[in-house]
Amino acid sequence: MSLSSGSLNRRTFTIAAGSAALAAAAVRGAVAQEASPVVEEEAPGLPPLPEGATVVAEGLFNPRFIAIADDGTMYVTEVGVGGDEPFTFGPPPAAEATPEVAATPVTDEETAPPASRGYTGQITQVSPDGTQSVAVSGLASYSDGVGPHGIVVVDGLVYFLIGGTAVLAGVEPLEGENGLHVFDPGTGEVTQLAEFNTYEIENNPDGTDINPNAFGLAAGRSDGRLTVIDAGSNTVFSVDKDTGALQLRAVFPTIDQFDPEAGWEPRQVVPTDGTYVGTTFYVAFLSEYWPEDAPSVVSVAGDGDFATFNPVATGLSFVTGLTTGPDGSLYVCQLFDDPEAAPMGSIHRIVGGVAEPVVQGLFMPHGIEFDGDGNLYVTTNILVSGPGMPAGQVLRFDGIAAAS
Repeated sequence: MSLSSGSLNRRTFTIAAGSAALAAAAVRGAVAQEASPVVEEEAPGLPPLPEGATVVAEGLFNPRFIAIADDGTMYVTEVGVGGDEPFTFGPPPAAEATPEVAATPVTDEETAPPASRGYTGQITQVSPDGTQSVAVSGLASYSDGVGPHGIVVVDGLVYFLIGGTAVLAGVEPLEGENGLHVFDPGTGEVTQLAEFNTYEIENNPDGTDINPNAFGLAAGRSDGRLTVIDAGSNTVFSVDKDTGALQLRAVFPTIDQFDPEAGWEPRQVVPTDGTYVGTTFYVAFLSEYWPEDAPSVVSVAGDGDFATFNPVATGLSFVTGLTTGPDGSLYVCQLFDDPEAAPMGSIHRIVGGVAEPVVQGLFMPHGIEFDGDGNLYVTTNILVSGPGMPAGQVLRFDGIAAAS
């Protein structure tokens, strides 16, 4: 996996952070993932932690989202590092295209390793006493940043998404890819509840390229169904937890349709995460190199079939995480504050439609969650791990959203 070239895109979330050229070791085969033991507060080779940060989990293989159970157990999805099957990202070349003739590449130890896929995704759990262990392993993983994504805990069961990119590439998906799954901590059993490849292939709701990538997951609907945000198809689904039946709830238009007079290019919004406040659902857009006044968070009105999209916050970019704090405010994670500089991000509170930073100086943050006391948890170092090189962390910041 190489992070020294390419860009963050709505399909694979492959990242190169401007001047910060990062590379992971070559994938030489499927790697059995294990959580690393707790080490130093500041991992060697990584930037210093922000003021007020406490490391609560580390040794993670490219972590994404966080969920906290009622008993205080924390669960973290990890994308993993791909596997032993070589894989080319993106759509296959057109059949009528003329093959390109290229010079024979020079073999070099510093050359970026090929992309791959396999089953190195996993879920780590951290018990209330701080004990860290792998709860679920062997999940579908792509080395360029696709695998286990959104996660929630409902009634003691852990629901999680696995994204995918096989459909776009025109190859057979991995087992469990683009599916909603449930893990029972009591029995250790993992069951797939729903899959999203078929719906996208047969319906293609947004009318663009066919490429599902199940990404964000939220609980909180009054009918108990789970809400799934698909970053690839620009859609929102609700899923029955008992039957796995899914229903399309929203299709996001291109950004120019939010303000036809603004002159914005018709770019796809790329929804990444969502959260409920009452019956209103809020959705974050990736907002990669977004127009300054374009919405980065919107409310999706109604608890039934979503239809109305109302801008809530602007001025953010590379938004990957969204949640509601115990104080009732919305909080977002900005992966990159300045993608042309060092890959540092921040957490913002949305007040009156304005995003105010509450934590800064985070190295590649992604998912955010709060406990009942308003302490903030955030995944960091999300794309710097290679086989045998787990560098991901979860940091805690106390009292960020304490209820008054």
